Amino acid sequence: IGGCQTDGCYLKLKYLLDLERLQRRWAEESFHVRSPGSAADIAIHVAGESGVSWSCGGSEVRAGGCAGGSHGGGRKSQPQLCPPQSRQHFCDFPDIADISIKQASREGSPVENRVVTLTKTDNRVLEVEFPTLREARSFVALIDGYYRLTADAHHYFCKEVAPPRLLEDVENQCHGPISSEFAVNKLKVAGSRPGLYLLRRSPQDFNSYLLTVCAEVRPAPALAPALAGDRGAGTAQHRAGSHAGLALALQTRSGQDYKRCLIRRDEDGNFWLSGVARPFCSLRELLGTYGRCGLQAEGARMHLAACCPPLPK
Repeated sequence: IGGCQTDGCYLKLKYLLDLERLQRRWAEESFHVRSPGSAADIAIHVAGESGVSWSCGGSEVRAGGCAGGSHGGGRKSQPQLCPPQSRQHFCDFPDIADISIKQASREGSPVENRVVTLTKTDNRVLEVEFPTLREARSFVALIDGYYRLTADAHHYFCKEVAPPRLLEDVENQCHGPISSEFAVNKLKVAGSRPGLYLLRRSPQDFNSYLLTVCAEVRPAPALAPALAGDRGAGTAQHRAGSHAGLALALQTRSGQDYKRCLIRRDEDGNFWLSGVARPFCSLRELLGTYGRCGLQAEGARMHLAACCPPLPK
């Protein structure tokens, strides 16, 4: 770093390197909680590099579970004693199988506290009590985000803290901003049946969507010109009308084309097939309409028969 030029980029890089050296745990968050049914103070630590761990101040903490147990019904392990400031690793994010939030109670009456239960894939359980619902949801949202980042981008454990965009994508069976090549490969793996389609977010504009459709056509004498990235466009028109739409044909030797249509969402939340003057209130309405009426692109007639949705890992 000492021999680097002193422009803005290198100064920012040096700042980040110094920050990492001075504060090793800058990417970690800690939550002060209790063991359910006791006054034991516990700290739950969440870090991107190491997952979930806990520490306590010399009191008992309820953690773990017997092999073969199940969430909500498995026998919990006996409370364990831990030395002050010791830290015990519980799990990494891909090892989490379930997270639940339930209201705590005192002498049979509900209280503001919330009990969060983390269950691993081997049925071991970590159960802690947060003082408020807000703190419990903050903890679950953090775990949720790390899980999507490291394990499955389309999964959420708790709907109350799931991002609205994720819920929208799950409802519409929409993939993230994957590339054209990745989308075509997914359609091939799914069988490349005529009418099979894949909906994904545009890598260039996150408020736009791309619809890749498998269509059966006569083999062309030459390959369709390849356009860079996701900016290429052809034409698509409603089979029953004269409106033109935007599509790109990716030609294969077997005569199958993978057409791509661009869908835009405006500031009012309406969806438009590019080049067509008709708005739709939702993606489902748009796909349903063209699924019934069909599309025609570059002389190839297309119909939307079945969706290729994102699959859980």
